Amino acid sequence: MASFEFFIAKRYIKSKSKTAFISTITYISFFGIMLGVAVLSIVMSVMNGFETEVKTRFISNDSHLRLRAFRDRPFEYNENVTAVIKADSTIIGASPYIEMYSMVKSNDYTEGALVRGIDPETIQDTSPLKNQLIAGSFEFNKEENEYPGIILGKGLSDKTGAIPGDRIRIISPALSSTFSQPPVKSFTVTGIFETGLAEIDGGLCYIALPHAQKLYRMPDKVNGVYIKLSSLDHTDMTKASLNEKLEFPMNCISWKDLHSNLFAWFEIEKMMMATILSLIIIIAAFNILSSLIMIVMEKKQEVGILMAMGANKYQIMRIFIYQGMIIGVLGTVFGLAIGIGVSWIQLKYQLISLPGDIYFITALPVQMKINDFVAIGVVSLVLTFLSTIYPSRQASKMLPAETIRN
Repeated sequence: MASFEFFIAKRYIKSKSKTAFISTITYISFFGIMLGVAVLSIVMSVMNGFETEVKTRFISNDSHLRLRAFRDRPFEYNENVTAVIKADSTIIGASPYIEMYSMVKSNDYTEGALVRGIDPETIQDTSPLKNQLIAGSFEFNKEENEYPGIILGKGLSDKTGAIPGDRIRIISPALSSTFSQPPVKSFTVTGIFETGLAEIDGGLCYIALPHAQKLYRMPDKVNGVYIKLSSLDHTDMTKASLNEKLEFPMNCISWKDLHSNLFAWFEIEKMMMATILSLIIIIAAFNILSSLIMIVMEKKQEVGILMAMGANKYQIMRIFIYQGMIIGVLGTVFGLAIGIGVSWIQLKYQLISLPGDIYFITALPVQMKINDFVAIGVVSLVLTFLSTIYPSRQASKMLPAETIRN
């Protein structure tokens, strides 16, 4: 059974005020909170979507963890290393690699690029490279080709003008002496991949690990091992576990370490956007404050009568706190419903599209997180409650005899 304070608070909201201006401010307060909560919910969901898309694309062409030696020095990928990896149940894939920045030369153009030597048999356990091919095939040793195969990023293919079947050369920086010529090896373009991220597509290519070992003079050695986990949630735990087992100079780094600046920027941007958009809710809370102050002034006689009938100051305070909270709760609930509804519609039907030739995605990405919606709701309700404290305290300080006489 509802208390009489809550009953009176509802009556005050439903009743037609003598001053239409007060009712108008009350409605503005409700719509302000609803709009602020809805906009904040939608924007946070969209930012989560963009962050997830970028994170997924970066990690898909890298790995969850990298096992490597100090300063990326070459090391042998032997049974001792594989034993450490296989002993961890959170690891579901591992693949050795060699990475080296080199010059990629076609007939007419020369471009700097990151060349990755990969094991074609195990790379599919850690990378979706095969699914990212847009031309050619996932082949590194075609019998009909005179030279071993190479797979280029789409941007790198555009820069060099190379297409599947063309011959290109890789100029290695590995020098045996100061005056020696750098090693050069010819390859046949067998495939072109696209991730949608210009940073990757424009400066990355893949060759088979044995050819990379020969080109960069690392016989039977690698730069590191790509490691894929069963879940990203295991990243920090597995990294710490591997580092405890590995001996110097071996160590393990995560995708967070490799792209720390990018994801730190995402966190700062989300925080700033949330802070700025929260101003809408703060303005609506000030509207509640002003409307309650005017309602207190208008209801002086009613308050005096209630106090004369035995209502204490705490009950009077609760009447106006409830009145403000009814506006805040309704605005918050409707705002969250609108925000979740709009986000779900975009997630389901992708009504807002993006130009694919400019962005790496074709529709506005959305990812809804329950923690964000809970945080937005709590902030909205807290701001609403704070806005009710001053007017409710002023109402409780009234003297019954004076208010009735006036």
